[in-house]
Parts: sequence; C-alpha cells; structure tokens
Amino acid sequence: MVLPQLVALGALAVGGYFCYTGGRRLQTVFHILRNDPLPVRDLHGHRGPVEIEGRAVEGDAGTVEAPFTGSRCLAYTYEVEELRQSGKTQSWKTLDTGMGGVDFVVDDGTGRVVVNPDGADIHLESHSVTIPPNTELPERIAQYVAENENVDPQDRVIDLKITQFEVGNNQRFTERRLDVGETVYVYGQATRGPSAEWGSNLVDALVGDGAGTPVFVISDTDERGTAWRIARGGLWRAGLGLALVAAAVGLTLSALV
Repeated sequence: MVLPQLVALGALAVGGYFCYTGGRRLQTVFHILRNDPLPVRDLHGHRGPVEIEGRAVEGDAGTVEAPFTGSRCLAYTYEVEELRQSGKTQSWKTLDTGMGGVDFVVDDGTGRVVVNPDGADIHLESHSVTIPPNTELPERIAQYVAENENVDPQDRVIDLKITQFEVGNNQRFTERRLDVGETVYVYGQATRGPSAEWGSNLVDALVGDGAGTPVFVISDTDERGTAWRIARGGLWRAGLGLALVAAAVGLTLSALV
C-alpha cells in the first residue's frame, strides 16, 4: 500500500509542477494576444505596459559578442547540455546557461525607441552544434570550456596497455541571438527614456522590465509567431502535467479499493 501511495505523490508533485509552468506560459500568450502592438511614435509620453514590433538596430551601447560563434549581436542566450546515459535510457542534462545583451533600438518606420533587455524572457531562433567526445572543439567553444568550471572537456582516454579506450559524452552548445536588422517583438513596460536630440525620431520612452507589466518578452518574430512559439511549450507542459495528475489520482483510487 505504501509504494503506490509514494508513486502517486511523486506523480502528483511532478504533474503539479508541469501544470504550473505550462500555465505560466499560456498566461504569457494571453497577455501577448490581448492587445495589438502600438506604433512607436505613439510612445511619446506613454507609461505602462506596451507592445511594439519593428526592426532591431544598434543603439548607443553598440553590440555584444555571442559566446560560441563570436557574432556581434544585440542580445543572446546560451545553453550547454551533455548527453547522459542511465541504464538503457539517454537524456540531455543542462550544464550551464546564460544570457547577455545591451540596450538596443526598435525602429518600426514611425519612430525609434530604446529597449533595455535586462530581465527579459527571450525567445530567439536556436543555433546548435553537437560535438562528439574526443573531437577537436571550435576555437571559441574550446575557450569557453577551458574557462568554465561547469563544463568538463570530453577528451579522457583510458590506457589499457594493449590499447587505449576513449571515453566521454556528446555535448550540445546552443546559442540564440538577436542580430542587428532582425525583426523583433517586445512586450514590456514603457518608462521615461533618454532625451532625444532635436530632429531625432527617437521617442522619449524606454521599454524594459517593470512591476507594472505581467511579463517582459523579447522575440525575433512578430506577435503571432511569438505567441505560437511560447504556446507550444506551454501546451505540452500543461498536457503532461494533467496526465501525471490523472495517473496519480488513478493510483490513489486503486490503492483505496
């Protein structure tokens, strides 16, 4: 009786977590689709939640260097995973994640506004490379691995005297970038921005994170594309969570019979 109950509790806890994270994503989709993006020129004097679309261009802060490719960009996230085996199953384990960026400008043709990406939920196209063990790493990735204590080189060799046995795991390096000139969608909070020079089409607003907005999203596609990208992750999480909760309820009822 005890074992089924413990399994049910575990399934209920995991299912609840997936329902919560999936629900948060679907809530973000609701906020995105509730209103239409505003023309940037209408942000003059605007304060509070705002949606904008346009082209991401370089601002006064310039660009940053993406960690794995060295590409100059406006914002990026990265993730390093390692393929681990447990018995007959394999799964990717996340070893390290991070993000970076600088203030950039969104230009939609009606005006230009500065965006501060700090604290954003960033959804960008993925650029991944999977590297087998005992493979020479690209220069920038090799430098990253050498400087990062969370990621071990996969180049170990066991000397069996009569032969050598190479050991290690596949590693996957994923970089997501907002490049200069890309389409960008931003949902955030507008506050008072930097003063613009006379004749400039830069509006007096700064879009970023803030307590007055439920979410802060930056994406390299339009509003609909951003909503669908986030919804896919929310739907499978919520679906899996509900399935686990149902299984937990079923186990509990069976134990009571």
